[in-house]
Amino acid sequence: MTAQGYITDVSYIPGFYPQMAPVALRHVAALNGVAPPAATVGFRFLELGCGLGRVVTTLAAANPRGEFIGVDVNPEHTAAAAREIAAVDLGNARVLTADLADLPADLGEFEFVTLHGVFSWVGPEVRERILDVARRHLAPGGLLLVSYNAMPGWAHLQPIRGILRQYAALRQGDSVQRVRDALAYLVFLRDRQAKYFVDNPRASAYIDALLTQDVRYLAHEYLNQHWTSFYFAEVAEMFGNAGLTFVGSQPVHTNFWDLCVRPEFQELFRTTRDRLVTEAHKDFCANTAFRWDIYAKSPRRFDGVEGRLAAADDLEFRVAKPGTRLPVQANLGVVTSTVDGPLYGTLVEMLSGGSLPLSRILADGRLAATPPADLARAVDAGVALGLFEVSAGHVPAAPGSKAGKAWSIPGRFNRSILEADALGGRAVAVASERLGTGQMIGDLDAAILQEVVSGGPEGLAERLASRLAAGRRTLQRDGKPVDDPVEQRTLVDTACENFLSLTLPRLQQVGVVEPAAAT
Repeated sequence: MTAQGYITDVSYIPGFYPQMAPVALRHVAALNGVAPPAATVGFRFLELGCGLGRVVTTLAAANPRGEFIGVDVNPEHTAAAAREIAAVDLGNARVLTADLADLPADLGEFEFVTLHGVFSWVGPEVRERILDVARRHLAPGGLLLVSYNAMPGWAHLQPIRGILRQYAALRQGDSVQRVRDALAYLVFLRDRQAKYFVDNPRASAYIDALLTQDVRYLAHEYLNQHWTSFYFAEVAEMFGNAGLTFVGSQPVHTNFWDLCVRPEFQELFRTTRDRLVTEAHKDFCANTAFRWDIYAKSPRRFDGVEGRLAAADDLEFRVAKPGTRLPVQANLGVVTSTVDGPLYGTLVEMLSGGSLPLSRILADGRLAATPPADLARAVDAGVALGLFEVSAGHVPAAPGSKAGKAWSIPGRFNRSILEADALGGRAVAVASERLGTGQMIGDLDAAILQEVVSGGPEGLAERLASRLAAGRRTLQRDGKPVDDPVEQRTLVDTACENFLSLTLPRLQQVGVVEPAAAT
């Protein structure tokens, strides 16, 4: 049932999504006044439609005390994930090849259930099975994350999906080839000013974005028979009928209406009491095209900051980028906000020296004049604006850069991921137990890290340049390939210098690398 109408002749692409991590779900629940499940010892995590399993494996490596299970209907996907699990001996992770209508009877309950890239791409019968899984397998107090294509943002783009799928059906070859042919047809229509594109400038620009995407992703996104976009109210009603309550959404700024809509609409939100109605308002004001929504089963709500400290004070906060200086401007799409002022100046000073739980922040005498509720909101808003990050445990202060050291990567999983994905053209997620999630680095930084560990900082740029040349990899500036050898070498030198001074200390801070033991 699950595979009906789904693309199975082309494997999906591996990917890690930080929004799915327990630490991210727990923070959104806590800032919305809902006690999240504990995530220290014995919690269970289920991903429906796990694809190649990269979320499951990364989170399992970052949370060794949890149990992680992925389910996918495609045996090629689960076989690849199982090989990865076995290769790095992840004893707390496993994958199942199963239809959602035929899950094992003894699967049990989970504190966290997630599904990304599933709900909008399966038929109505499968969506009913998903709701049934939520009823039977989400533990009381547990959190469920569901992502889906949303309205009204997709309203003027749906014709692109329609014509792409219709034209691809007329072509020969596998799904990848048919998508390539359909993209070429769309470009033909756009460049010759078909009236749809003339009347919809954003749709015209969207074609350029499609041309930069991995074709395998586009095949799964657009050729699926059951592709559907939903209004928030439709999804909320479905999960509400399954006994789940809407808690909040990802990314974090979407939980703050004043960070989602322009000032001229904000009075509308001040007078709206119903959260479900507010979400619908936000989607129209922001023209939302994709949502990450979090639901809870039998949520336990708390009152005030004291209730939050009792429920989730194991979460810690730190400055997202070392060396941050105010003011900081954050562009959130619809709203651009500037962070400044004495309160945030003090918070940046405090959280630059390592992560702190909310209780420690509240107890600092420098912030005594700020009411606890306002201070908690300021911290959460700082996360929403990208100024602060949330971690599952304590992250110490960033060490100074000491390029002369020898380095090692203690995690077997991380060594394997670097080997597989360095210079692969996509960001790489390395697992951090301190963060409780994956730390994203660029694929070029992943290659530099390998070179630092294998040969040390001395001669780093020369080794990297040789590796790039051997792989025929050309670096880019402003999105355009750099062909000039001198300029290419300048980019290599700069990348290595930035890695040693900025990225390497950060990776040491979160426990991904450590100084090698003296021999």
